[in-house]
Amino acid sequence: MTIEVPGAISATRLRVGVFLILLWWIPVWLAAPVIGEAFGLDVVDVAVALAVVQTVVGALGTLVAGKQITRILRGVPRKQMLPTVWRVFRHGSIES
Repeated sequence: MTIEVPGAISATRLRVGVFLILLWWIPVWLAAPVIGEAFGLDVVDVAVALAVVQTVVGALGTLVAGKQITRILRGVPRKQMLPTVWRVFRHGSIES
């Protein structure tokens, strides 16, 4: 079965996007008291800064991975979307 997808699909971009989304889920803000004490900063300010940076990382990951998934969605039926995305993520190509 040949699947024709418009535009180039980059497995690396998909993997980087998923990695950034996974970084977004790590509770980095728990390190705020340690960082605040180590550098003599206010813990609340450090926690807010960490949350802002982590949110930007997650949004960037969503944009990067989402762009690749949208390209895959354009050329694949909805039933085949998840297996196709998984195949691109694991093997780096749409063809099995």
